[in-house]
Amino acid sequence: MDKGTEGAENKAQSVEPEIHGNPRLLAKELGIPDLAGRLLYSRGIFDPDNADKFLYPKLKDLSDPFLLPDIDEGVGRTVEAIQKNENICLYGDYDADGVTSVAILSNFFHHIGINPGIYIPGRYDGYGLNINAVKKLKEQGVSLLICLDCGSSNREEIEQAKSYGIDIIVIDHHEPPKARPAPVALINPKRADSRFPTRELAACGVTFFYVLALRRRLAHMGLLTHPVNLKKELDLVVIGSMGDMVPLVNDNRILVKFGMATMRKSPRTWLKAFHSERILYNGVIDEYTLNFVVIPRINAAGRITDARRALDFLVSQDDTDACALLVELNETNRKRQKIEENILREISGSLANGDFDARKSIVLYNQSWHLGVVGIVAQKVMEKYGKPAIILTRVGDYLKGSGRGGNGIDLHGTVASLSPFLLKYGGHRFACGIALAEENLKLFIDAFEERIEAPITLPDKKYIVDACAGFEELTMEFMEFMEQLSPFGMGNPRPNLMLFPSALKQNNRMVRISDNNNKIWFGSMQGQCEIPRNGPLGIIVTLTFKELRGEQFIHLNIKDIVSITG
Repeated sequence: MDKGTEGAENKAQSVEPEIHGNPRLLAKELGIPDLAGRLLYSRGIFDPDNADKFLYPKLKDLSDPFLLPDIDEGVGRTVEAIQKNENICLYGDYDADGVTSVAILSNFFHHIGINPGIYIPGRYDGYGLNINAVKKLKEQGVSLLICLDCGSSNREEIEQAKSYGIDIIVIDHHEPPKARPAPVALINPKRADSRFPTRELAACGVTFFYVLALRRRLAHMGLLTHPVNLKKELDLVVIGSMGDMVPLVNDNRILVKFGMATMRKSPRTWLKAFHSERILYNGVIDEYTLNFVVIPRINAAGRITDARRALDFLVSQDDTDACALLVELNETNRKRQKIEENILREISGSLANGDFDARKSIVLYNQSWHLGVVGIVAQKVMEKYGKPAIILTRVGDYLKGSGRGGNGIDLHGTVASLSPFLLKYGGHRFACGIALAEENLKLFIDAFEERIEAPITLPDKKYIVDACAGFEELTMEFMEFMEQLSPFGMGNPRPNLMLFPSALKQNNRMVRISDNNNKIWFGSMQGQCEIPRNGPLGIIVTLTFKELRGEQFIHLNIKDIVSITG
């Protein structure tokens, strides 16, 4: 919301529904505060039944896993391999989603007495299934290969595996190409023929549903010797889902909500290590700690060293081993941050000196840049300059890199249209990975620039206000409701409230806030914003709990301050 905009108060109120009708009725029927009813309306939840399902989801409300495409074939082939004691291998991607997918399935197999092989390629091996890996697995006598978080685009590699007598099950969530591969099963909710209600699952979510189906089939056949509690695996679903930024609605919301509750109540060995190393406080798990503390350390291994270290950490059952692995991941993450900072500094210098202002896209190459961070760098370049960005480095005899786009461009579709210049490509609407010969670089840069028809739009710096509120509405009862509204993330952001203080006093980032009853509240600036000299003022905030000397209080995270005029 722009500072100093005339009618800012009215503008803020206009984005929430009329608060004197149904929202209050809804709140009354649910027995929640009026402000809570207004927030539900702002999320498109208008009746008690839908509100109850959203606020109090149940695991039994999860979709039927057998609605996934090819799930019968995939489960059937897996059961056959288990009965025949075949050599099974799990092949996963090297990011948090891929690693957690492998961990979920590996844990299940170990629970039923199966010890599968595991193959996680490095970044320099390339994304997805690769021919060299297929050859190695053939030599190891693998007869069933389960690809996790990859495989939907690996037509050639899957055909090669079939020629070696290796059956493949793909459990994935990436956009399948029109000419998709033909494994034994391609379990992907994004297939055009999928009947699964939630299309935007992370791979770990698809894996969890696959394991649900497999457990059901094994139990029906009398092949489970003891119960297997899959609720314990939801902590891994949380990491992969939040790491891949899937919308936290429908099945994703249920999985992540119960997963976070499990992490708080019964932390597994990997999470206890975060407590032991004093990286996290016991019981403190929210979107911030996941996105900025846990997930970067899981991802760092695949970016800089070996993703297997992250897998070993997540499945560890020994406290000492887990702590040692976490110390290693911590150091790897620091190294990743330093490499990333150096590349961004170099790119900023290049763009300042070059003729990039007139261009609609940014494609940069340097053979010394680390492959493990080019995706993060592309994201930050795109956000800073407001243009689709592709960052490339050298891998052997060819160039390889990652791209990031924004609203207004289908990056995967654009790159696919330039496939004659490329050796390989993949991804989705907002992100892509490509490989090409160096002699095609200039041709690709020019063609990519030509394909960009309009500038992308980044997330608006203005804030959508979910509801205007009085300070007297910020009660412990309302904060309990906020807990039910969580988890927060893509598709379900933490609510923005507009408050109207009588006075603000700033000391660096900390702000002392007075309401109309002269009660003092405390907040902190979340970005670059200054207190306007002329009042009255409105502040756009999110709410969190903080603790001081054993007492909890409501803290206001101030995202913007506006002058109320007109």
